[in-house]
Amino acid sequence: MTGGEREVHRLGLGRLRLIQRPELFKYTVDPVLLAAFIRVYPRHRVLDLGTGVGVIPLWLAGYRAVRRVVGLELQPEVAALAGENVVLNNLEGQVKIVTGDLRCPPRETTGERFDWVVSNPPYLNPAGGRVTGNPYLARARFEITCTLEEVINAAVRSLRDNGQVALVHLPERLADLIFFLRQNRVEPKRLCLIYPRPGAAPHRVLIEGRKDARSGLRVLKPFFLHGTGEDFSPEMIELYRTGCFPEK
Repeated sequence: MTGGEREVHRLGLGRLRLIQRPELFKYTVDPVLLAAFIRVYPRHRVLDLGTGVGVIPLWLAGYRAVRRVVGLELQPEVAALAGENVVLNNLEGQVKIVTGDLRCPPRETTGERFDWVVSNPPYLNPAGGRVTGNPYLARARFEITCTLEEVINAAVRSLRDNGQVALVHLPERLADLIFFLRQNRVEPKRLCLIYPRPGAAPHRVLIEGRKDARSGLRVLKPFFLHGTGEDFSPEMIELYRTGCFPEK
């Protein structure tokens, strides 16, 4: 892929690196939180719907030692950049980036069933706010190319029996998340609210569900990104250091 300014950043506190193009969009901490949140093992097969520049696959392969991660991305330019990031980090043996639409998934993702399907989907309804003029950013933030219901439907279609789904989203969509998961026979099992800092309202929610499971939801303690100042909180530093979500 040619054209545009390119920036290389460290992803986490280890050896992972990430190429970004600011004219497309820059990743946020949300996919990092999700990749650290799920209770994944190296033997698991993971599908990331709407992978963007590949943050979740890189994190799972690089920090969590997952041996099979597929990232599905609709926008060819963004998928190409994700592929470059896989090569940059020498993870071609673990991570595969596929260009395609989750509403009509390509054969590369329909030919197998996954232990985990994860997604950091678009959060906002385009009718509810001003859509940015950047088409790449607009598709990442707004439900233009897919809705939350379509994301969850696609996730469940790709799951093996007793497989798990995990998403990061806005707290105000929590009722929708639970409704659409249960509509697809996925029982919410684990939930955490993310706060920018102590005293602030939560601005993200992480939720994990299991297909055909019994009811019973575990709500984790609040997770703070920052302390009272601008420095990262101890739990966020631990997440960056270990690659995993601290729960104790």
